[in-house]
Parts: sequence; structure tokens; C-alpha cells
Amino acid sequence: MKHKIFTSFFLLFILFICGCGYKPTSIITKKTMGEKIYVDVKIDIQNLNNSILIKDALIEMLGSKLDAEIVHEKSLANATIYGELKSVSETALESDVAGYSKIYRETVTISISYVGVDGKGRNFTVSNYYDFIVSDDSVVTNSKKEEAIKLAINKALSDVFSRIAINSL
Repeated sequence: MKHKIFTSFFLLFILFICGCGYKPTSIITKKTMGEKIYVDVKIDIQNLNNSILIKDALIEMLGSKLDAEIVHEKSLANATIYGELKSVSETALESDVAGYSKIYRETVTISISYVGVDGKGRNFTVSNYYDFIVSDDSVVTNSKKEEAIKLAINKALSDVFSRIAINSL
């Protein structure tokens, strides 16, 4: 008896989800961007490593989540996505009794432009941060900063699909 009730509720839930027109953002984004995507990132000489991180993260995200083919020639692509690192900033959030900063926040802002399969260009900005702690017996090293920036970039770029889906509606 419980099995029949559970099955009935499950089927009603599926019917509701399908009936209301819900579509995941990845489906809308894939329809907007097509099967073949060209990725380009403006390389900033002062933030060379971070610019490369953005391109790698975009390629990984588009390839894995959209199952899109990343092409190396713009003429072969259905859509083009362009990224540019606008800013990277570091803020000390908390200090200890002696005045040494112990918690830092790395914030990144990335400008994204894209031309979808419809040929229309759109752009938006994504921004996010990552907080990290420095232990009592250490100082902020470049490797800690780079890892925090990488994580902030990934968090910021996680909003790209939803922004593309919203812009295409």
C-alpha cells in the first residue's frame, strides 16, 4: 500500500515539473550556444596567470557541463564566448590581537561577452570571492593567493550558465 502511495506522489511530482515548463539552465544555455563554441580570453600581462585560469575554467565548464565541442577557430563555431579579468582585489577581514591579518578575501570580477547561435551579442559581469585563513605561524604566500583566486574565479564563473539562460529568455 505504501509503495502505491509513494509511486502516485512521485508520478504527480514528475507531471507537475514537466507540466509547469521547467527547464534546467544547462538546456537553455546549450540551445543558446549551440554545439561548437569558440572561447577567447583577453590576456592581461599584469594578471597573466589569472587570465589563463579564466580561459581554462571556461573551457572546462563549457565542455563538461554543456558537453559542447570547444573549437580553436572562430569560423568553425556556432557561438563565441569572450572573457576578460576586470579586477582582482585582496582584503584583510580579521586581525589578531597583535594586529596581524589572519583572514583574507580574494575578490574577482570578470566581464563575459558572448554571441549565441542567433547572432546577437550580449554581455554581463560576474563577481565572487573566496575567503582564506592564514595560520598563526605563517604569512600570506603567493601560492595561497593563487589558490584563493582560482577558487574565486570558479565560483564567479559558476553563474555564467544562469546569466546566459536569463539573457536568452
